[in-house]
Amino acid sequence: MAPVGSRPTKRCAVIYAYVLIEAEPTRVQDLIKELPDMELDGSVIKQVHAVTGRFELIAFVESPDMQSLGN
Repeated sequence: MAPVGSRPTKRCAVIYAYVLIEAEPTRVQDLIKELPDMELDGSVIKQVHAVTGRFELIAFVESPDMQSLGN
């Protein structure tokens, strides 16, 4: 229970998204190693995996908001 007179803590919402990435096939293995933990405008790439089909990679990204995710 919070002490009397204390303010509630601000809860921060986090957005998780999967991002499909086109890449040169010769770069896929390097990108799998390079991209995790990369940060851009507050969004962080958590995981990267190779996939088959139109795209070569799929990244699991954590972002503080939709605007940061879109950048």
